[in-house]
Amino acid sequence: MDTASALMGSPRGRFFCANIGYACSRHEQASGYSRPRTVGDVIDALANVDIEAIAALSEMDILDGLAYAVDCARYWQPPDDDDIMFVRPEVVELLLPIARAVLASPHTQWWAEPVDLVNQRIVQKYDRTDDPEVTPLHIRQFEDGLEQWRAHTLDYEATFVEYLKADPDRQIGGEWWSIPAANGVYDTSRARDVLGAIELMLVEDNPGSSIAHVWPVSVHGTPRVYKITSPADWAYLVDTYPLAVPASRRHVWHETTGEYRDWFIPDWSKVVIDYDAVHLSMIGYLTTPGVTIPLPRNSGATVLAGWNPDTTFWLNNCFITVDDNMTEWQQDAESLWAPV
Repeated sequence: MDTASALMGSPRGRFFCANIGYACSRHEQASGYSRPRTVGDVIDALANVDIEAIAALSEMDILDGLAYAVDCARYWQPPDDDDIMFVRPEVVELLLPIARAVLASPHTQWWAEPVDLVNQRIVQKYDRTDDPEVTPLHIRQFEDGLEQWRAHTLDYEATFVEYLKADPDRQIGGEWWSIPAANGVYDTSRARDVLGAIELMLVEDNPGSSIAHVWPVSVHGTPRVYKITSPADWAYLVDTYPLAVPASRRHVWHETTGEYRDWFIPDWSKVVIDYDAVHLSMIGYLTTPGVTIPLPRNSGATVLAGWNPDTTFWLNNCFITVDDNMTEWQQDAESLWAPV
């Protein structure tokens, strides 16, 4: 399967391509990222895309189209109306040439690359500059962060097992992410010429903060980095280091996938034995999150959720230090980020 076709198998990939199509459509329903609301209008808008105009889009234009797709990711509820329309075969047929055109852009040629070890940034966002939480960022000692995360995950799963024993039909929400959300684990993304850090724009479950501090990150030595560029890469990671969470993810991942499965996530406390960091490429993001991914070796499936595009999670933070020359960035009235 080529990369453009792989994007068509993913809700984020389809949503992103629709955004690009709307931006380059001659149809009045799609002017200025206007959202067509019916299947007929979606088809009309995407059937009138100027494919050549996609080649003229700037990197910020493309990132803006992706940012809206990222912001609309929801792994704890059913697909929204757009996602339902974009999966229709007649719509996918129109999205496919858009995917091929945007992947041919010179601005997307780095999207399958591994982590850029010389150009990493840490981002912290705030609501105002006098926020008391605006303090210098320091890399903390790793200690038992992932062991504590594993203990919490097992306790959390046991709690949901008891919920289901008491009431097998109970529908209760809970943790929906599959990232290593542990003390001492830091996430970074690369800087681009047009943007201080990818994470400024591309954030799932965006809190809406309009001020950010961005720190350059120095990477030392030769960290062992696992790269996710496809659902198969994520499945291999989960299969190799499986942690069963069928009860705690039962309801939330049924909401987003429509399936009840024996769900697994990576046991990050075991992953760190073999890898110091895990990187999700831009292509990995556009092909992998939010879908049921069967596991070849374990009897079950997994979902990648809560991981931003081009983000690297440092399971072993002894390989990174944060430089002192922080820069401040701020969103303007059009939600564009610029240095202060």
